[in-house]
Amino acid sequence: MQQRREEIIAKTAKLAELKRQRELRANQANATRQSLGGAADFKLPTASRADSRRQIETIINDLLGESRPGSVSGGAGSPGGPRSSRPSSVLSADQLSNGPSEAPLPPGTPVAPVQPISLSTVPLTTVYECPPSPVKEVFSYSKGVQTTEEWTGPSRPRAQSGVSDGDDIPGTTATPSKRMSRRERDREEELRQKIRSEVEEELKAAKEFVTDGVMAAGPSASTNYPSRDLTAEELDAVYQSDDFVDFLEKSTKVIERAFDQETYDILTDYALQGQDVDDEDEETGNTGGRGKHRIKEVAQFFDDRWSKKRMISGIDFSPKFSELLLASYTKNPTAPHEPDGLVQVWNTHMHDRPEYVFTAQSDILTAKFSPYHPNLIVGGSYSGQVLLWDTRAKAAPVQKTPLTGYGHAHPIYSVDIVGTQNANNIISCSTDGVVCGWSMDVFAQPQELLELKNPTQAKVAVEDVSPTCLSFPQTDPTFFLVGSEEGTIFPCHRYDRAGAKAGVDKKIAYKGHTAPVMSVDFHPAKGPVDLGDLVISSSLDWSVKLWKVRAPAATSTVGTGDGNISPLIDFVREDVVYDARWSPVKPSVFALVDGAGWLELWDIAVETEEPVSRITPSTRQDGRTMLSKSLNKVAWEPNDGKRLATGGIDGSLTVFEVAGGLGGKEGLKHEDWTNVKKLVNRVDAVGLNGAMVV
Repeated sequence: MQQRREEIIAKTAKLAELKRQRELRANQANATRQSLGGAADFKLPTASRADSRRQIETIINDLLGESRPGSVSGGAGSPGGPRSSRPSSVLSADQLSNGPSEAPLPPGTPVAPVQPISLSTVPLTTVYECPPSPVKEVFSYSKGVQTTEEWTGPSRPRAQSGVSDGDDIPGTTATPSKRMSRRERDREEELRQKIRSEVEEELKAAKEFVTDGVMAAGPSASTNYPSRDLTAEELDAVYQSDDFVDFLEKSTKVIERAFDQETYDILTDYALQGQDVDDEDEETGNTGGRGKHRIKEVAQFFDDRWSKKRMISGIDFSPKFSELLLASYTKNPTAPHEPDGLVQVWNTHMHDRPEYVFTAQSDILTAKFSPYHPNLIVGGSYSGQVLLWDTRAKAAPVQKTPLTGYGHAHPIYSVDIVGTQNANNIISCSTDGVVCGWSMDVFAQPQELLELKNPTQAKVAVEDVSPTCLSFPQTDPTFFLVGSEEGTIFPCHRYDRAGAKAGVDKKIAYKGHTAPVMSVDFHPAKGPVDLGDLVISSSLDWSVKLWKVRAPAATSTVGTGDGNISPLIDFVREDVVYDARWSPVKPSVFALVDGAGWLELWDIAVETEEPVSRITPSTRQDGRTMLSKSLNKVAWEPNDGKRLATGGIDGSLTVFEVAGGLGGKEGLKHEDWTNVKKLVNRVDAVGLNGAMVV
């Protein structure tokens, strides 16, 4: 730089010397012209003047180099010119005058031919004191700069000025940092220095640990982020937040399930080879029956807040998760501010509280798990609404049918889900004789609607059937039975078929009960012999009856006189029977519950006069003594058939486990099915209307 400066000063001095000599020659020429007194003998030294101009031009070019603006043919407006072009005050020689720049010569003076030279004049004050920056300016383009804000170059932010090129900080851009205030930039630089120092300390400690094998006691996280006690307001905000409540609920449930897991039995005797142990060893806890017909109480579920003073109206096991079961409840008359309807989903590994709690604005009279959607629960309410809950959602129903327009306007005591995985419907019936078919996706109006009319009434005043329960066979989703309040069981068709129209079949009826029918259940029919035509029903007339149902196609050939069908077997009990269900595994076993609080298990292949086992749930310490023993519902676990649950007026849900003779798939034989078929054929041979009373 100093050498370049000295070179410029030397050339400037040489230019000044040339100017001084030119002025001296001009003065001498004037003095000579005046002394001669005439212009005849005067000759203009044109050649020496041209040489002088060329010399000046050469010196200026050497002085300015390639950055001289006059050397660019395009001028200042040229698109290829550099940004530091000549000033606007500099004009070309042709712009200064229209003719040549020489003074006019006297006539007769010989003029040497001069070649045209294009020159541009530049003020001598335009001199670069320092060379231009060698850094090439870079222009970038992106859609983000198409705004009204002034574009800033990609120069390095001041906040990174203390960071070397090797210390790259990802995610930092230059544009936002330039717009930051000086305080923000200083704060950012301070944070970076602090982070860098912490990283260096961690790396140093790691190296020492690798070298010496001992981790030095450095500053812990508590030093950087010291702990402090939360204020009362902060604690309340944490306790009331939804995230904290959800976390606490899920984590405590996991711990409770882990505590309840059964441990390994170290006293197991493998020499028994599956034989039953002595009865003395089995009689621990609440048990009933003996040997392979033994039944034992394994769990009882009751929630002090939700189950208190509520009656159980429905029970169902989950078809996908065998440890889950639900119970529907009626309202608590002493708690008007709590929801009237309630559905609790219990886990057999968590006894103290329910897994899920779902609410409704009206009493829930029945509820079931969907066999095709494991997260959905369907229920029927006292107000006539069909409700749908989702275990992935909140406590309120995700869908419900309207109270106005089409649908039910009376209590719904029974719902069922029929069809296949890809095409299934919810079937509900209310006490006004209306049966509706609903889609899982549309609850605004039913897809099907049937009004059941009693065919035994006179044609002048046909009354509606008052259904209290319904049941579908395993193989036909278009045919079903309904139990009525008058005690008759009516076969019904969902659609028109040959010989019968949709609705109640007018040619046939199953009469035998003298009081309202509380339950109707088709045989599961999962075996080598078809037993799907067997049905058991329970009633308030203190009886359970076994029926043989005729196929829908066979009813078209029945005459008018053969319309009434009597039961095959009549099981007379000692109290009103509220519910009776077939075992899902054992073809000859069914369970019933009565008003006296007994759970009875029957095996018609072994005994038809009395149950093979019976048990009553254990009484809670704070439970009521009067009327609290009555059991309303019973349900089997559908997969293995080794557990069943009961519930009643006191709101307690009790789970029992049965021995191999009453449940389980391991002891099934082909003779179990054939024995039941032989019994039915033998009883049926007694007579068309004859019943076997036991």
